[in-house]
Amino acid sequence: MIKLTCTLLILTCLLGQINAQIFPQEGSKLCYRMIGFSFPGDVSAAKYTLQIAKGDQANEGAFEKNIVVSLSGIKSRMIAEVPAFGSEYTWRTTETGNNNIQVKSALHHFSVKITSNVDPAAARLRVTKSAEKYKDCYVFLDGSRSLYDMNGKPIWFLPGTDLKSNQMAYPRDLKATPQGTITFITGEQPYEISYDGAILWHFAIDPARGETPPFHHDFTRLANGHYMGLVYEDISGHVPPYVKDSIIQDAYDSAGYYKSRLYNSIVELDEKLNVVWYWSGLNYISNSDMRVRKTADFLSVDHDLHDNAFFFDEKRNMVYLSFKSISRIIKIKYPEGVTVNTYGLPYTPGSTPVDNKLFSMQHSCKISKKGYLYFYNNNVFGTPHLPTIPEFEEPGPGGTELKKVWEYQCTVESTDTALTNGKFPYGGTAIELP
Repeated sequence: MIKLTCTLLILTCLLGQINAQIFPQEGSKLCYRMIGFSFPGDVSAAKYTLQIAKGDQANEGAFEKNIVVSLSGIKSRMIAEVPAFGSEYTWRTTETGNNNIQVKSALHHFSVKITSNVDPAAARLRVTKSAEKYKDCYVFLDGSRSLYDMNGKPIWFLPGTDLKSNQMAYPRDLKATPQGTITFITGEQPYEISYDGAILWHFAIDPARGETPPFHHDFTRLANGHYMGLVYEDISGHVPPYVKDSIIQDAYDSAGYYKSRLYNSIVELDEKLNVVWYWSGLNYISNSDMRVRKTADFLSVDHDLHDNAFFFDEKRNMVYLSFKSISRIIKIKYPEGVTVNTYGLPYTPGSTPVDNKLFSMQHSCKISKKGYLYFYNNNVFGTPHLPTIPEFEEPGPGGTELKKVWEYQCTVESTDTALTNGKFPYGGTAIELP
């Protein structure tokens, strides 16, 4: 999954961590190449010069011979980028007064750690088309747990392995917050961390003790400081026996036993871990058209509608929820929790809708600055096609039909005939740039 954030948020992360008088502190081990430097300053100084040398240098002569970065400014804090991960660095500052007298600081030392994900010998990101207009933006990649500049060079990686509890718990949905921090989900639990990797907020979950169920796919920090995410929940109930072509009421399995039913909900938490809003997926399943459908020769797994994305339009107080398995997006009024529109064919007695023709098995869903609904359309029901990124105008009061206003057709550069004949790996997201 790709997440793109503006430079301003990254700078907020950097400047927020340099409140200490000297940073990086002596012996610091960092997980990033773009660094916020802070040092003592005199209000009467005309300018400051920051110099960084490669290696752990102990004297002035060695330092001077290995300088790789030199910056000047009028403030006693600067942001600089060192060349490489897996290296040691030495830095110092020079204060120049209005009388041109220079005062040099002591030599300070730090190192930048490395992982295989940011080691160019092990992994590289190829940029096929540069984005000059957005050259000061950055991209999160969940797979490598790293942040990249628009040249494809990593500048930050998620430190530590203590956040990964099992093979399925790799961090996902990495993104910057309006508060200048970073959020993600791992081990079915949400985290908020600083640029340095310090845990600022964490919702610990232990299902064995009956605590709040696991988070999945999408987790975000809201402008009001609260947190919102998707959760899976299980209930148990008797399932009626399977009868071909019958209308099923609340049936999610054909065995006729007490089975675990999976449903999807949305939860909003405050900074103190209190639940302040909750939308029940079970209530939606029980009271919507999902109660009525015609079975085929096999029972589809509609007990898991597989919601994989949501978007909270905080200006209009609307929540959009995407269900991949039934190719549906629903619009929920906040905080009432009432479904005000359904995009995708509803179930009616005798029908088995799978493809609503506008989109299918979609990922991501968001509202653009112009108020259009857009998402990543996997486009795989019926005859598989390459994915698209469509943008739709929503209907007025009482309407249900989306009107397509724009679409990008994804392409693939491959000699693999399975791909070039129309098949494509599932996944993807779409984000409107500034």
